[in-house]
Amino acid sequence: EAWTNVYDDCQKHALKTRLKIPLLYGIDGVHGHNNVIGAVVFPHNVGLGCTRNPELIKEISRITALEIRATGINWTFAPCITVPQDERWGRTYEGFSEDPKLVSELGQAAVEGLQGTDLSNPVTVLACAKHYVGDGGTTYGSAQKPNSKSLLDQGDTRVDEATLRRIHLYPYPASIAAGVGSIMPSYNSWNGSKCSGNKYLLTDVLKTELGFDGFLISDYNAIDQITKLVANVNTIVDK
Repeated sequence: EAWTNVYDDCQKHALKTRLKIPLLYGIDGVHGHNNVIGAVVFPHNVGLGCTRNPELIKEISRITALEIRATGINWTFAPCITVPQDERWGRTYEGFSEDPKLVSELGQAAVEGLQGTDLSNPVTVLACAKHYVGDGGTTYGSAQKPNSKSLLDQGDTRVDEATLRRIHLYPYPASIAAGVGSIMPSYNSWNGSKCSGNKYLLTDVLKTELGFDGFLISDYNAIDQITKLVANVNTIVDK
C-alpha cells in the first residue's frame, strides 16, 4: 500500500504539469518484486540458470510483473543478461550462466514474461536488459594495482571485439527480438572506453546493427562518469 501511494502521488504531481506527461516509474524487481514486504522472492539468476528452463523463467517473470503492477509501478530494471567470466566478480549471482547461449535463452524468456505480448495490457511491465555490455568480463586488478579488487565492478573488460561479441553481446539480439523496451548501458569500460559514452556500442552496434528501437537508461550514476569527457568535447567545439 505504501509503494502504491508513493507511485500515485508522483503521478498526480506529473499530471499537474503543463504537458501532463505521466511518469515511467522504474524499480529493481530483479528476482521478484523484492523491495516490497510480502512479495514473492525468487532465487537470483545464478540459481534460476541452473534449471535451464525458459518456461519456468517466463512464468517467474510473469508473476513478478503482476506484483510490480499491483504497486502501480510499470517498469523494472530486469532481466540482467550478463555473462560472468570470473567468479571473483562480486555480482556473479546476477547472471544466469557463464554460457552465452543459455543466458540468451533465459533472458528472452524473462523479457517475454515481463512484457507479455502487449505492453498496453495492465498486468505487464516494461523490461530492461542490462548491463550493456561486458559487465561480466571485467579484468581483475590492473598493471598499476595488480591486486586491486575494485576494478572488478565498474572495471574494464579487456577483450577484442570478436570476444566481446561471442560472449557478452551474444544474449542481446534475443532480448531485442523479444521486444525489450529498454536497455541499461553498463558502468564498466571496454578497453578503456566507458560503455555509457561509447557511440560505436550504443548507436552503431545496438541501434543500427541490432535494430534496437527502444530507449537507454543510465545505470544509476554511470552517466556522471562521462560528464567530464563530454565537457572536454564541448570545450573543443566551442574553441
